Amino acid sequence: MNIKSLLGIAMMAAVAFTATSCSSDDDNNSENKNNYNDRSYGQNAISACNDLVSGLEDVNGTIASASLNADQESYLKSVISNLVDNVIVPTYTELADETEDLEETLNGLDVNSITQADINKACDLFKKARKSWEQSEAFLGGAASDFDVDPTIDSWPLNRSLLLNYFNSGTMDEDMLDDASILGFHALEFILFRNGQPRKVEELKGNDTYKGFTNVSGAKELLYAQQVCKLLKERTFQLQVAWEGATAANAQRVAVVEAAGLDYTTEGAGLSYGENMKKAGESGSSFASLKDAIAQILSDDEGSAAAIANEVGTAKIANPFSAGYIFYVESPYSYNSITDFQDNIRSVRNVWYGTRNGSVGDKSFYNFFVQTNKSTVSNNIVTLFNDAISKIGNMPAPFVKYCSTIWNLPYEDDDRTADELEEEE
Repeated sequence: MNIKSLLGIAMMAAVAFTATSCSSDDDNNSENKNNYNDRSYGQNAISACNDLVSGLEDVNGTIASASLNADQESYLKSVISNLVDNVIVPTYTELADETEDLEETLNGLDVNSITQADINKACDLFKKARKSWEQSEAFLGGAASDFDVDPTIDSWPLNRSLLLNYFNSGTMDEDMLDDASILGFHALEFILFRNGQPRKVEELKGNDTYKGFTNVSGAKELLYAQQVCKLLKERTFQLQVAWEGATAANAQRVAVVEAAGLDYTTEGAGLSYGENMKKAGESGSSFASLKDAIAQILSDDEGSAAAIANEVGTAKIANPFSAGYIFYVESPYSYNSITDFQDNIRSVRNVWYGTRNGSVGDKSFYNFFVQTNKSTVSNNIVTLFNDAISKIGNMPAPFVKYCSTIWNLPYEDDDRTADELEEEE
């Protein structure tokens, strides 16, 4: 089971805990670095995300109950077309570009020739790809959900016990890489980063120093990273092709996707996901109406802008912070958690504005409400996502240290798995 699906399981805890010490080399750029025991920052971030969810649901309800005239319907269709062409496809294309660059970098490395500069470059490319992925999570509905791309490349927590078994198997067989809990971004993160910094080249040339992995060689880990990155690249190519459709320009990526045996068109009509959304309400589209497509974009339970805002608040932050599931912290090795959370909310901003640069697009949900004399609706959503981004950023960083301090439990000592958490529930 994908641990990301376990939303809302955290219950707010009121018990105060004493602080635990962490290593002195923790990378902490937060202004609140001395406030690891202050629960208000996490609680405020969760509340801000919840408020954004409610705002998006209200907006969708307003559209769903409206009697749209022909001009309004036409405008909303152009909003959807713009979203596909200027937000969704470019985001996935950039993600595919970055994972391709990362794979090329990793494939050129071996323990005899690897340098610190090589590792640093791989880490930089990882973070670039991570940003694009996190800024795509407001539109997971569609290819990412239908083809299980999301759990395959972004399941967490990393199942360290299973990963250790893989390393100890002696075969390093690619056929063993069929469990999402040891694949994707977070598997790569474990190999490339420690304590918020790129791994030291000396360690990759020798044995790992992470708890429980001291008998695992860097050579094995590097081979594993190359295997996982190949799968990651194939899946990100799949997302680009699925939304953009097969074109002369992306023919090489189509070939990679097909060679991997991956689907990239909608069931039934065989449309690209971009075309399927643009044709909402028309024959062949999976969306029976324009309003159905808008609901998927704004507030459906899964794969929408509201869904990712909900996941950030009720799972990504609340599970480790409020319920004490420290092992559930996302991006604990790179210390990228807070940036990830903010980028998730920026993906909501991009959907609302119809752009990727923080400006308002001509064809956008924002402008739809402005043109229908409901500017307060548009501005309210802007206030809500800006507030969420700000309050997430106010949490003491790194997030893994914040949660560990609150619960007096070092991350590396919380070795529970997704399956064990499900059993607890």
